[in-house]
Amino acid sequence: TMGKINAEKTIEFLNTRWNGAACPLCGGTEWTVTDKSFELREFNNGNLVLGGAKSSIVPVIPVTCSKCGNTVFINAIVANLLEE
Repeated sequence: TMGKINAEKTIEFLNTRWNGAACPLCGGTEWTVTDKSFELREFNNGNLVLGGAKSSIVPVIPVTCSKCGNTVFINAIVANLLEE
């Protein structure tokens, strides 16, 4: 099963693509990243859907501005950051 995030690979990914991007809310340039992935679930009219063919779940890695808390999500599948 996939699901574990490789922290070193995540930092490498961000270093090659982030290019010193500033936070769009406050202009801060210091960011923190977690080595955990979280689930971004499809909205189902307020009903909790635990999985299956009728639901969509995207694993994301939050990257948070250290100054204001604005959070950007990196899609862990697209970024190829999930490990077995």
